[in-house]
Amino acid sequence: MANTIPLIRSAALIPMIRWLRVNGRPVRERLRAADLGYLSEGAPERPVPLLSAFDFFRSAGALEGPDIGTRVVAPNSLADLGNLGRLILGAGTPREALQRAAGALPRYCTHELLSLHRIPGGICVRAGWSLILDDATMHLTQQFTARLIQALCAATERHGAAPRSVRIRPHPVFGLEHLRPLFGSTLGAATEATLDIDLDDDVLDARLLVGEPGIAATPSQYWAILKGDGSFRHSARLVLEAMAEDPPISIERLARSADMSNRSLQRVLTSEGTSFRRLSDEVRRAMAMGALRADRGTLSSVAADLGYTAQSSLSRAVRRWTGAPPKALTRRTAVQVGEGLE
Repeated sequence: MANTIPLIRSAALIPMIRWLRVNGRPVRERLRAADLGYLSEGAPERPVPLLSAFDFFRSAGALEGPDIGTRVVAPNSLADLGNLGRLILGAGTPREALQRAAGALPRYCTHELLSLHRIPGGICVRAGWSLILDDATMHLTQQFTARLIQALCAATERHGAAPRSVRIRPHPVFGLEHLRPLFGSTLGAATEATLDIDLDDDVLDARLLVGEPGIAATPSQYWAILKGDGSFRHSARLVLEAMAEDPPISIERLARSADMSNRSLQRVLTSEGTSFRRLSDEVRRAMAMGALRADRGTLSSVAADLGYTAQSSLSRAVRRWTGAPPKALTRRTAVQVGEGLE
């Protein structure tokens, strides 16, 4: 059982979302089918459940073909990766870009692995997951990463530079031939559960012609490591905050994101001194108080946005939290703003 719910930044799904939208696919419906209806291109740093992201990718593979992980990668896809993309594109060479990506990955995903290993005349880039995945999911995610690294190599002063070799887990039905047009003779089958890409030194040290060289290699302190304090409670709260954008919040949804039964989820939370009810109440409280104090919408609209069945339910909750009715909060905020203008 995982110590935390596996998480990834929503930026990882933006290339797929953009491809689906440009090609006229029902993006919102497909996101909701993976319980990612709250995901927005405008919030690339929002943590989302990694298992839901895998569901979204597998659905795309079943509907669009087993090579969809490569077809969604466009020239601007590295920039689409939010803070991770900015760090990568702030490098001067592919070697530096990959070193930056490996160092920053814990801030981007809780269970993704990226390591660089010296080989004669270059390095082997190894990418994988600290989770047990089926072959179809490995195939889709590995081809996506391989295509991004291929694009990075091609965006140098050595136009058309390519990896020495690319070893991807074959699809359990279609194998690898559908990827041959993109990777050519360099493509081979991975025998382990990792993607392995061999890169030559002259490619690694070629000058990148994209991005903004000079961006600091050290991630900002405000870009937090996703595991936080390493508690299950921390990851559960992040998932609930995301789910609150597409209510209702429920224990079933949270348990599904952790690949647990409801009972197992409650047991883990109890061991950490909390419960689903307490966590969901904390999330609703923070969001409701923020919305009411900022006067974002009517009481009924705020109640609906947070998944309350009625306005009166939110009113009772606010009284329980503060000892005052919701209107008192908005009046107090209005007075404070007025005093600030005097």
